Amino acid sequence: MTMRLLPVDTTEIKTSCCRPTRSKIEGECATIYSLKSNTINDGIYVYLPVRGYELTLKNRLLDQLGGFSHLLLEAAHQFPEHCIDWVLKVTGLRFQQLQPILTRLEGLGLMKGNRLTRSGKNFSVWKRRLHDQKRLIWLDGDHRNDCFCGDSSVDTVVLPDNTHFVIRRWHRLEGTPRSWSCKDWNEDCERQKNRIMRHPERYLPPIFEHFTDCFIDNGFKSHEWDLTIRIATDTPEPRAIEIKLNAGDLHRWADHEYTVASPVLCLSTCYSLPAGAPERLRNQLPNDHLRITTINTSSDNIDLNCLSDTPPSTWVWPEIEQDTREQIIDSLFHEITTPDDPAEVRFNREHRIDDRWQRLGFNWPLIEQKLEAKGLHCIRGDV
Repeated sequence: MTMRLLPVDTTEIKTSCCRPTRSKIEGECATIYSLKSNTINDGIYVYLPVRGYELTLKNRLLDQLGGFSHLLLEAAHQFPEHCIDWVLKVTGLRFQQLQPILTRLEGLGLMKGNRLTRSGKNFSVWKRRLHDQKRLIWLDGDHRNDCFCGDSSVDTVVLPDNTHFVIRRWHRLEGTPRSWSCKDWNEDCERQKNRIMRHPERYLPPIFEHFTDCFIDNGFKSHEWDLTIRIATDTPEPRAIEIKLNAGDLHRWADHEYTVASPVLCLSTCYSLPAGAPERLRNQLPNDHLRITTINTSSDNIDLNCLSDTPPSTWVWPEIEQDTREQIIDSLFHEITTPDDPAEVRFNREHRIDDRWQRLGFNWPLIEQKLEAKGLHCIRGDV
């Protein structure tokens, strides 16, 4: 992943000198000499894979009716007083040829006395505003859960090849996750269709702009409609929604759904007896000193015993460039001066840089809160 790094600004380095405390690092006692928080960049970017689908919604009865029936319904809506004359003029049919169609529409309860019934008016509106219309919807691959969908205006990005910061909620096992939850396109479409039709009143209104107006009076009866879904040909491969998290969104909790390894640079100053020095001087050895810099996180209340020698996750943030690392180390060494205590001069001093890691993380509800971009719609809770 290409991290968005800013040059180290020494004005942003916050140092808090603590009272000397005894901490266990690698089995040795040390005094915390200073804690720093170094700001390198302004956030972490995670990615939610999504795929574009083309939806087609059809009313079953309207789909069974022929073109002349549709024309009569439209004419009865546009010209309620002269619909029959208008149809005869436009089509060139005789009334005797139109009579069976009128009889069928009356039998279906859509027309009466050459006028639309209340039900017929509904079907006329559906024909114009909803039936057989196509729309684009963006969905993630977690077929079993409902969280969000995106309409055609949502801004998606190509999923970066070199990033670990990808949230695939369908992945429940260890090992390398699949790029998508279902390899077979037909099976994927069927699962997404079932997902939508479990809660059509949540998914369809954001996608079909007239959906809500069409069903204000009687509600949407899903058994009267067919939904067709296919992968959009212009976006067959999964793309992603980019979400920015701030440093304050990451917490030092014991358990997270998503764990982030954050680097910590430690400068240890260790004291030892010179070769041949009297053993009795060992009791006068000063405590080892620790100078610690956390990156993009507060150094307050950091538990040194929880720092690990290896990253606790493949999600490493931030990734420190070599020149930035050197600047941080220079800053740590800049604090080291000639010892004030004359006793310290008698002993050997050794400085050592250690790379350590603190365990940070976040949970899925945080991601839900961040889904605020244009074109994204939350799909959760009661409607």
